[in-house]
Amino acid sequence: MRLGLAGAGPWGRRYIATIRDLPGQTIAHVASANPASATLVSSGCVVSTDWRALAVDHSLDGLIVATPPATHLEIALLAIAHGIPVLVEKPMTLSLADANLLAERARRACVLVMVGHTHLYSAAFRGLKSRGATLGALRETRSVGGNRGPYRSDTPVLWDWGPHDVAMCLELFGVAPDALQARRVAVAPLPEGPGEAIEIVLQFGTDRCSRIRIGNIEERKRRRFEARYDGGTLVYDDLAANKLVFRAAGSSFEEPLPIDASLPLTNLVAVFCHRIEVGDRGNAGLELGRRVVEVLAACESKLEAAGAGATAAATAR
Repeated sequence: MRLGLAGAGPWGRRYIATIRDLPGQTIAHVASANPASATLVSSGCVVSTDWRALAVDHSLDGLIVATPPATHLEIALLAIAHGIPVLVEKPMTLSLADANLLAERARRACVLVMVGHTHLYSAAFRGLKSRGATLGALRETRSVGGNRGPYRSDTPVLWDWGPHDVAMCLELFGVAPDALQARRVAVAPLPEGPGEAIEIVLQFGTDRCSRIRIGNIEERKRRRFEARYDGGTLVYDDLAANKLVFRAAGSSFEEPLPIDASLPLTNLVAVFCHRIEVGDRGNAGLELGRRVVEVLAACESKLEAAGAGATAAATAR
């Protein structure tokens, strides 16, 4: 299968390395403004400086978009217009209007579009979801995702770290939240720019919720997701030796659960390629991506309102 890749930055390079190890898959065309990108791919790979060349390359079976988020919509829409299946990195877009437009165009054209919420494809999260289905009602999720940096001038912390946690809790609850809260709980300077920590609460009815903390000023990298069911709690910790453990209700003992050794990005690309191969054009994953953007946009509005209120109060004093 011949794949195109828009963007050869940090995540683009991960896609290149991942696909290199997948039998039957190859990066056939890369679009990158960096001339050095030609050294990352095989000699038979076409390298273009303009991403528009990808959409008119009729030899491609699918396109991966790993460019800055503000460019996702334009690239994906052009691919859809040419009937090319698309895997777009998270966040899918940076506004709900753009997400709605992308979803509508994909639906009308009947073109497959997937979103790179890689943690949904990790063996540990898949195991959590499967085991959780046997534990009764889901009551609460708690998660933390962050690191010391990075600061990205083109992607706010909310949109950089938030998509994974929001995607995981929406996937498990299966519905959109009824209400939400978002607030900055800490701000601090980083060498390359401002840093912050954000807490989000998503309410699903009166007795179910998700509590999320994300930020780029954590003391160390963290990616931990807990799901509490009536029958016990499952913990997915991407940085732990045992990535998935189970804690029975009322117990403090954590039982390690077996998972396979597959890597999330490998699984994501494999699913994308399989769906292309069998002609699957269903877009349930795209709808999840749209709902993730909807939640993040609502959180952004809450943060902006809080910031405006703080500024007004300071001015009044």
